[in-house]
Amino acid sequence: MEARDVDGKLKQLYNEYREAVSSGDLDRAVDSGVRVLEELLEVARSWVVARITHPLVREAALDVLAHYERALSFVKGAREAVSGLPPIYSAGVKEEALEVLMSSVNGLFNFVVGALLVVADVLAGVNSVA
Repeated sequence: MEARDVDGKLKQLYNEYREAVSSGDLDRAVDSGVRVLEELLEVARSWVVARITHPLVREAALDVLAHYERALSFVKGAREAVSGLPPIYSAGVKEEALEVLMSSVNGLFNFVVGALLVVADVLAGVNSVA
């Protein structure tokens, strides 16, 4: 997948997520937040971690991703646990899941953007030397 495709897909998913959060529809917000976090994790794996050559730096990046993968697992588990329950019982869990998602999406987005800037700078330096 090319950078433009990734950028377009992330923008679309993030806009859907933002609209769902703004609307107050917890189910839709959690579902779209999960999609955004999954996509960010995929971008981080394929565009950032895949380009890290130093083993210690790669391990540090994978540790960061593991934190967000645990958050994603929590949200998916919470969503599954309350599926089928009446809204009065599930609303609190969904709100907590959404808070975890909001924090995770923002944190991972910042990590990915920062890492991609560094990767782009390194690659630009390599290309200018060659």
